[in-house]
Amino acid sequence: MLSSVAEKRYAAEARYTNFYAGSDITWSENGKHIYCLNGDVVNQVDVETSQIVSSFGVNVSNKGESVGNAGKSKISEGLEGIEVDEDNIYCFAMSSEHLVTAHGSGLLRLWELSTQKLAKLWKSQHKGPVVRIEFSPCGKFICTSGGADATLRLWDFANNSCLCALKDFPGPSLVLQFHPSPLKSEIYAVGADNTIYCWNYETKTMLHKMRGHISQVTGLSFRNAATDCSQLVTVSRDKVLIVWQRSEQANSWIQSKTIPLYEELEGVTHIADGAQLLVACGSGKLQQIDTKSWKIRDLFLKTEFEISRLLYCSSKQQLALITTEQNIIIYDVNTENESAEVKLVKQLVGYNDEILDMCFLGDKDRYLAVATNSKHFKLYDTEQNMNCRLISGHSDTVMSLAASQNLLISVGKDCSIHLWKLSYETDCLLEPLTQQSKCHTATIGCVAITHNGAKGFASACQDGSMKVWQLSRDKQDRNTYAFSLRYAALAHDKEVNCVTYALNNKILATASQDKTAKLWNADTNVLLGVLRGHTRGVWCVRFSPVDQIVVTSSSDCSLRIWSIANFSCLKRLEQECTILRVEFLDHGKFILSAASDGLLKLWNLKTNICVQSIDEHSDRVWSVAVSACSNRFFYTGGADSKLIRFDDVTETVRNEALDQRQAILQQEQTLHSLLHAQEQLEKAFKLALTLDKPKASYDIICHFMRKRDADAVRHLVDQLNMDQRLVLLQHVKAWGTNSRHSYIANLVLQHLLGDALLNTSQRFYNNGNLVEVLTPYVQRHFKRVSELNKDLAFMEFIVKCM
Repeated sequence: MLSSVAEKRYAAEARYTNFYAGSDITWSENGKHIYCLNGDVVNQVDVETSQIVSSFGVNVSNKGESVGNAGKSKISEGLEGIEVDEDNIYCFAMSSEHLVTAHGSGLLRLWELSTQKLAKLWKSQHKGPVVRIEFSPCGKFICTSGGADATLRLWDFANNSCLCALKDFPGPSLVLQFHPSPLKSEIYAVGADNTIYCWNYETKTMLHKMRGHISQVTGLSFRNAATDCSQLVTVSRDKVLIVWQRSEQANSWIQSKTIPLYEELEGVTHIADGAQLLVACGSGKLQQIDTKSWKIRDLFLKTEFEISRLLYCSSKQQLALITTEQNIIIYDVNTENESAEVKLVKQLVGYNDEILDMCFLGDKDRYLAVATNSKHFKLYDTEQNMNCRLISGHSDTVMSLAASQNLLISVGKDCSIHLWKLSYETDCLLEPLTQQSKCHTATIGCVAITHNGAKGFASACQDGSMKVWQLSRDKQDRNTYAFSLRYAALAHDKEVNCVTYALNNKILATASQDKTAKLWNADTNVLLGVLRGHTRGVWCVRFSPVDQIVVTSSSDCSLRIWSIANFSCLKRLEQECTILRVEFLDHGKFILSAASDGLLKLWNLKTNICVQSIDEHSDRVWSVAVSACSNRFFYTGGADSKLIRFDDVTETVRNEALDQRQAILQQEQTLHSLLHAQEQLEKAFKLALTLDKPKASYDIICHFMRKRDADAVRHLVDQLNMDQRLVLLQHVKAWGTNSRHSYIANLVLQHLLGDALLNTSQRFYNNGNLVEVLTPYVQRHFKRVSELNKDLAFMEFIVKCM
């Protein structure tokens, strides 16, 4: 019964992909979701879980329904099954009920937030793409800024009309904002000459021109949403903040204060009911300015992150800083005191780029450290909705990570080695212990740490050298660690791709682009043996946790199993392309291989059979992290920026297979009982189709034909749905191969094809090239019947002549 059930199965339990690629980003009013632009879609991201809730785009499906096709049907009915070409989104804006996107095709699409469906679609009428779009405070109007025509257009989407086109300013406008009061009909736009222009869109007249900045204006903030708001603040990359006051006498904005901040400014917002200002600098500094005394206070000094924009959620009193690497850092802002206080609460990774390496650390493998194509690496808390913390310290890309219990070692292109320790006081935080620079003369590509307690580690670099380090702990201060070089060796002639320790920490293994893997005595630096056999570079080497064997993966598309005793190749497993990573699973019983085409394969080490292929990645899989505690789940990451968790679902698959087998047995028993009693033949006929029993369905039709009840046969066919008719067509194909069953087969085929030709929407009659398969048999039966008719006519002629 279990012969057809797989012996091992893994399934993707969670997927963490890119959701923000730069440009526009906005925060919902309740602070629960952030809307991010990612190419041709706008993603709605849950702040708490960092997961994508829904997406808005042309070819996006939400809850099983194609959003793009749903809206497209309103525009062009009858074009079913036609997929819309990819249409990149240049910018978007959001109100409390709608979201509007501006596309590269020049179209504007209006989406309903509650249903994720397309509500309206119209041409923007701009020359060139729309570079900025904004909703009015009341949510009834939309203002768009053209990229080439230096024009603002105001749209009343409810009445399908363009209210006005505002010109006479040098565009395009990258900063666009309505007056926060719905009673004010004013719109503010920053021109290409860094001047702020103000229009009354009801009278279509220009009200003000505010000149003062000499570089690109990046932020604009009103003190409050009142109609008589008298203060406006602008910031620019000219390192200056300008305060504008409205003059009631002249009815214009007057420059009242200019504050130099000596940093390029990327965003500004009012907090505490306009009593304070928060200003974000491009270098990562965040400053607070009191709007009464205009005193400046640094909330935090220059950080490792470069800031590109600032968001503020007044309902949650939270601040979000968007970095140039598309990371979203969220802080709680406490404004109870005169000086605001900020506290880090969440970090979201919008764009991972390539995932180069990762490893588990902490108790029960709670934390996952991930190195991407960046000088910062990420620390995920797998028990708290993958809450992330960005760890900074390297000056160039981090290439490899290795961990043992609460210690972690990171290496990278800056040729330095950093030692970190998990913080006991704060969750998901690494504390730097020590570091050494210029540890190698070239990029350090891989590092490995000893098992069962960190006593040492080994590092290897692109020049082929390997260094083994001794890790020591201070006897008096147990929180102080240091590492020193034990020995160095030229391990290979070419770049070393992998280094790893055996489970007993006595043997080191290295893999290189020189087509070999080598085993070393970890204590004495003595070469134990060379594993030769691969015809191209070796990417990975791993020790079995239970047997005296090692496995290597190579660019020659093969896995090789080697004996540690005599260094001979025991087995060879073939794959279709370069195998970049290999790991042992389930206590050495299975091998997991990750290839350059994104395909994961699970191999049974005993039978040499691939028991499962997993196609979840679309590009090279660089890293695999297997939980050593449970050995029942693992994470994979690759060049497609996807971080995917796989869980062991073997028991679930077996139980489902048993349940399915039991249900089939019950249905077969019911079918046999009905056929034996010759009762409820319609139900029996459907069961025969469900169980794919051609002989049973043929016997039921023959039962009616023996009674010469053709109407009953017609009724049987008419009550079938589309899927059942497709199965019946397969049965007809099986019947048609035998001349004894040809009459029944052609009778049923006549009914099926007749219905399909009458109903053009049911184009199922050629499913799987059934027409091409059935045609030779039908022609053969037709020829046989025609010859039989001739013989009968000749016999009749002979009888009449006698």
